[in-house]
Amino acid sequence: MSRGIGGYMNLIAADDTMLIYSYCCYNVNNDDWREMQKMEDDEIFIDRAALVEPEIHRKMKRMPSGRKMLIEKRVPRDYSFSDMLGAGQVTIKNASGTWMKSPDGIDLMVCKMLYKFFREYQETGVIQEHIGYFC
Repeated sequence: MSRGIGGYMNLIAADDTMLIYSYCCYNVNNDDWREMQKMEDDEIFIDRAALVEPEIHRKMKRMPSGRKMLIEKRVPRDYSFSDMLGAGQVTIKNASGTWMKSPDGIDLMVCKMLYKFFREYQETGVIQEHIGYFC
């Protein structure tokens, strides 16, 4: 059973150095959640230097037909989200729908969405235009 909290972030602008996302978070348990769901009122700034590239493992594998094939596997690397925040590589302006914050004052829903963003980037190598999270 879900708790009824969600959020999403949409890519607004991207260039060679920076990614800018607008985001929204909402709590279905509140009466005004439908209005909060439509309000993308704050932003997330991500420096492209913060994007952690995965390890690429390559090996030759013999297929059942007898042919050899090069297999590539993307292995995600660990990263420290708090170090990115401390270095200024990720900047967050909390949304008006924020209902729970970390001890650092950051919206917890943004932390979950950014974790998903960085993980999907490492798995696919593509910058996602829309990230959504609901639990």
